This record gives sequence, C-alpha cells and structure tokens, in this order.
Amino acid sequence: MSKNTGFTKAQKIAITARDLDCVIHGAGGDCVGDLVHHHRKGRGHGGVKSRNRVANGLLVCSRWNDLVESMPDLAEQARMNGWKVRSDLEIDTRPVYIPRIGRFVYLDDEGHYTDLQHNIITSQEAA
Repeated sequence: MSKNTGFTKAQKIAITARDLDCVIHGAGGDCVGDLVHHHRKGRGHGGVKSRNRVANGLLVCSRWNDLVESMPDLAEQARMNGWKVRSDLEIDTRPVYIPRIGRFVYLDDEGHYTDLQHNIITSQEAA
C-alpha cells in the first residue's frame, strides 16, 4: 500500500481504518496511484520521529501526495484545509477538513475524528 513513511504498522492500520479511502478525493474521486500515509506536518530531512503519530497522518492517493510537494497553489489549499501543517504550528490545534463528512475535525492518536469540541465522531456520523 505505501512506501516506508515512518509510521508503524499499527499506526498505518489506525489511519486506514479511520480514513477508509483517500481523504481528499474519496472512493469515487480522482485518485491516481496507490494510497499512501501522508504526514500533515512533514518529518523533514532528519525524519523527526515524534511526528509519526496517527493524528499527524492522513490516507491520500500517491499522485496528490507528490503534487502537494511541488505545486504552491495546491500546497496552500492543503494548508487551508489542514491536510498540510506548517512546521511552526502544532497538529493538535489544526483541524482538518474531511470532504466526505463535509466539515473540519480534529484527529487523535487513537484513530478517531473528533468534533471541534473534541467529542468523538461516531462511525455513523463519519459515513
């Protein structure tokens, strides 16, 4: 499914179970390539291990993951939607827009979406 991104197998399973498909395009979207585990806040050249957290991961298609690193307009859209987080900001305070639920949510390290008051969003609400 993905190259070695630094996430553990258990973290990848939690991210995949939470997101189900590409969070950007969804199951019927414009995905190209395999699904990969994307770091919202990049690990940098040193591979900062503290950023290997479920709350810092999203399941995305590999083509989007490649393009977001090379296209400034797409990178800005990703930052506005919380799909990408600047290195000087904290992931725990940056909500993420999830198109299939149509709202901004927080991500936790247990593999849940939470609402803006940090209440867990049930799988029925997230469907």
